[in-house]
Amino acid sequence: MFGKTMMLEWLQKRRSGRKILVHPQGAHSAAAHASGRDALPIAPILHIDHLTGISNRFALEHDLTSLLNDSRTEGRGALLLIDLDRFRFINDTMDHAAGDEVLIQIATRLSQVLSGVGTIYRLGADEFAVHVAGAPSHGKIEDVCATIKTVMSTPFALAAGEVWIGGSIGVALPTPEDTSMSALLRRADLAVMQAKQIAGNSHAYYEVGMLAEASARTELEYDLSRALDRNEFFLEYQPIVCSETRKISAFEALIRWQHPQKGVIAPDQFISIAEATGLILPIGNWVIRTACAEARHWPAPIGVAVNVAGDQFRDPTFLPFVRDCLRQSGIAPGRLTIEVTESIFSVDPAVICDSLTELRAEGVRIALDDFGIGFSSINNLRRFPLDQLKIDRSFTKAMLGSKRDAELVDIILRLGNTFDVSTTIEGVETERQLEYARSRGAKAIQGFLISRPVSAGDVSAILDGNRAHSLKV
Repeated sequence: MFGKTMMLEWLQKRRSGRKILVHPQGAHSAAAHASGRDALPIAPILHIDHLTGISNRFALEHDLTSLLNDSRTEGRGALLLIDLDRFRFINDTMDHAAGDEVLIQIATRLSQVLSGVGTIYRLGADEFAVHVAGAPSHGKIEDVCATIKTVMSTPFALAAGEVWIGGSIGVALPTPEDTSMSALLRRADLAVMQAKQIAGNSHAYYEVGMLAEASARTELEYDLSRALDRNEFFLEYQPIVCSETRKISAFEALIRWQHPQKGVIAPDQFISIAEATGLILPIGNWVIRTACAEARHWPAPIGVAVNVAGDQFRDPTFLPFVRDCLRQSGIAPGRLTIEVTESIFSVDPAVICDSLTELRAEGVRIALDDFGIGFSSINNLRRFPLDQLKIDRSFTKAMLGSKRDAELVDIILRLGNTFDVSTTIEGVETERQLEYARSRGAKAIQGFLISRPVSAGDVSAILDGNRAHSLKV
């Protein structure tokens, strides 16, 4: 009894403002009691997450094992596994106390919105689970997923500032063969991996074949971890030209992976893996250093543009690294363009803004890539230091056949003029698209009409053979 009393006192003091009350026969959160809801009977103390006051992994295992082995139970429900999308960022850039506060707020929100719908569990550092009981319809599961995504996408107010997290949800349905949590949880985890590949704050259902895909992804992760040391990466360059004269102003550096067995692998097949594993830092730095080194052989003022991920900006050595690349290559800062997508602005706006401002103050140009398909916001144009907007190729493809898409392109071009930002239209493949882009005021174009991506050697050949820097098409 003494041990239980001490545990009660410790949990009560664990976090001011949100006491976790534990009774020898059960437990409930003070938040639930304060809201007027009846306390839910909970398993023993060891089944309670000490930080949030909700059920933990041991409780889920106990509950599922009992459910899956009870032949009298009608309907085995659905298991929803939730993996926080940006939790590591909170711990890395703020502190663990801020991370704890986020976890507490998530537990509180889920408990409020899913009361009577499902049981919420915290499984580990950044994982939660929801078990929807009975025999829920597909529509009900979709509603629960939508509710969870709303909870996750709503900003969290912390002492250190407001943050946005997001969560990826994997849905798995029990089978008659399931007798324990492990197989069901594994399927839900595979579905989470699929959700993360779709986009942030998404959900996916487990499907047959995901295990094979996960095995292939694991193999690719291993190969990717060795690719840099094995010199398997190379860059290709696609020209960016003036829409009026077709003179080359810059080349965009595009990474390729020469896999020893699979051949050339495009970036859309491995960049997401690099970002998820942290390999994006050494790989991204290799791209910048290599692009600057190769651009030194081009005549000024021909520039080079490189894509940079959000994790690179959070690396405290990133800005000094860029300066070192410029110094070693000898190219002027104005010849380097850092291309970012709008998704990085939702991660840590203050850090991103400070980094971009510092780079731009030193002469480096900043481009917002794929504008129009991400978290597009006029506020981003007003708040962040930008030199260039790159309109996504999906608009280019549709603008001649869709009045709405044409109007959207016009709006983006006008925004560029309003904010004194040059505009580039990507994915130009026909003369009609070029003429339309030119007539609507686009300053530059990029696409297969001008040139496909070429090797570094071909860049030199193009420029050496064309002193006017004008491609003949």
